Amino acid sequence: MDLGPLLRAHSYLRVERPPELWRAEVDDVALIRLLGETIAFALGRGTELGDVGLLAANVTVDHDDAPVPTGDYVTLSIEGVGDWSPEVSWTPDDPDTVVVLTDDITAAIRAADVRWAYTRAFEQTGSITLFVPRAVDE
Repeated sequence: MDLGPLLRAHSYLRVERPPELWRAEVDDVALIRLLGETIAFALGRGTELGDVGLLAANVTVDHDDAPVPTGDYVTLSIEGVGDWSPEVSWTPDDPDTVVVLTDDITAAIRAADVRWAYTRAFEQTGSITLFVPRAVDE
């Protein structure tokens, strides 16, 4: 999936992205639902719509002790103000990990085939970051 049009469609948010963003191997409908759920979560923490951050990045994981297999990923982070605790981490390979945000976000993460998701809570802000595999170019 080319994420450029999706990021442009969310231009009412504070969008940050690299000049050349990799294509993601993700179902577009599932990803759109997941973004909606995570944006709603940020708004529920008290973030104003124009202050929600949607940050996209290209990430290469190249060490064996990472929570995801080595490889290339596109990350999407939603960030905003408020209490994002507790900090959690989720991978599809560990059935004991649970994303304790909402059932809707957990279901959306699974449907989008996210390989790793985690939340971070800072003093007055927080975020959720999603790792989706980079698409293999045709």
